[in-house]
Amino acid sequence: MKKRKLMIPLLASMMMLVSGCSDDASTSSKEKNVKKDGKVEELKVFMHASNGYFIFNDDWATFKEAAKKTGIKLKGTAPKSSTNSAEAFNLMIASGEIPDLVHGQKKYLNKYGMEGAFLPLNDLIKKHAPNIQKYVKEKEGFLKANQGPDGKLYMVPYISDGLVAETYFIRQDWLDKLKLQMPQTVDEFYKVLKAFKEQDPNGNGKQDEIPYFSEDNILGLGTLWGAFDGLYLENGEIKYGPYEAKFQTAMENLSKWYKEGLIDPEIFTREKSREYLLGNNLGGASRYYPGSTAGYNDALKDKVPGINFIVMAPPENTEGKRIEPTKRSDFGNNLGVAISAQTENPEKVIKYLDFFYSEEGRRLMNYGIEGETYEIKDGKPVFTDKALKAKDGNIVENLRSYGSQVPFSFHQDFEYEKLWMNPIAVKGIEEYTKGNFFAEQIPNLTFTEEEEKTLTDIGTQITTYKDETVQKWIMGSEPVNLEQFKKRLDEMGFKEYIKVYNAAYKRYQDS
Repeated sequence: MKKRKLMIPLLASMMMLVSGCSDDASTSSKEKNVKKDGKVEELKVFMHASNGYFIFNDDWATFKEAAKKTGIKLKGTAPKSSTNSAEAFNLMIASGEIPDLVHGQKKYLNKYGMEGAFLPLNDLIKKHAPNIQKYVKEKEGFLKANQGPDGKLYMVPYISDGLVAETYFIRQDWLDKLKLQMPQTVDEFYKVLKAFKEQDPNGNGKQDEIPYFSEDNILGLGTLWGAFDGLYLENGEIKYGPYEAKFQTAMENLSKWYKEGLIDPEIFTREKSREYLLGNNLGGASRYYPGSTAGYNDALKDKVPGINFIVMAPPENTEGKRIEPTKRSDFGNNLGVAISAQTENPEKVIKYLDFFYSEEGRRLMNYGIEGETYEIKDGKPVFTDKALKAKDGNIVENLRSYGSQVPFSFHQDFEYEKLWMNPIAVKGIEEYTKGNFFAEQIPNLTFTEEEEKTLTDIGTQITTYKDETVQKWIMGSEPVNLEQFKKRLDEMGFKEYIKVYNAAYKRYQDS
């Protein structure tokens, strides 16, 4: 890390040395990085995300289409053999050869932007990017959520659309068979799960039902007792759920539910829970992403006749509140694209990024190629059969094979999801949106390099200890002891950890 800190402030000097050592020392930056191909210029882009799940592909059809519209085509530079995105990013930075466009996480783009690797974009956007500037003006808080600690914007973010992230699900067909009403409170939910366990709703004569399941997300149930899994906002202060008194009550109840067999005994280790438990007619209720989860009703209709796994509202908790702890961000997903300080024509590059915030560019990134993955009907995009009948029924993966719905710089359109979602998901999302069940969300905060180090060093210890302890508590191998837990967190530096978050939140409010 010391070497990397030294390199970026001296980036220009290093590049002179690199050029001097090359066989092409007299070749200008423009000649090296922008190759002419008729009327289309070539820019280099680094994109390596989710440990290799997203690596820029020169053959992505959406970016080829964008080249026709903008006169700029992209050439990917990220190593396709790497499965470690952080390592690939760091190696790119350390090389001193920064491509024209760099995709990455906000904290790293801000860090190296302040050290000179990337250009501040505020003035470039105002002068040359009307579509991005329109979004900045319309979305109060956009700049605060994405700028660096120095108040400058170093990336054009990828922004999801819609509000709903996760929802509760329950087997309506099991409720009907047992003549039970939809649970409205935490106590009613408990009684329903008990009935699922004891009254054989799958009708096989065995007590093999798994009333509640998830994939290592059991703490999503904590809000049923007013507790949160991690950081949350309350009365203008950031708090850490496992440090608060309500967490003890939540853990005691979840341990009880687990002991009674109401929670998947393999909840901490089971993978692909939906495929296995729904596919074998064993699972009763859960919390998951609504779009993909509702799709199991279609995928399993032949294997599990009558399956009706529907969205249900969050049960009223012990305080009489319906709380959904997750929500999509209005301002970005902490991912975006920065412009290299070495690029020859930053005005042209920002105009290229601005295309993806235009109506035409946004449609391209959301829906793919007109005439192939979508058509316009009554003035709106509609997916073609080719898109909808994707391999394994996964339209999102199909779109990503074209380069659409990859986390580049663009603003998602939630309508694209509605076009392929099971109506159960659409109805559930509308219910959650109308009910406004969402807990107040912590905005995207910006931290100094020193603060990032504190959060990483202390936060890693806290998260590891919390996960290990919670598992022991819920599985009953240790009694719930919040005071002892808090004492250990304090020894790890918890007070400094939470202080950093609240300092960053105050800066956000004051900016």
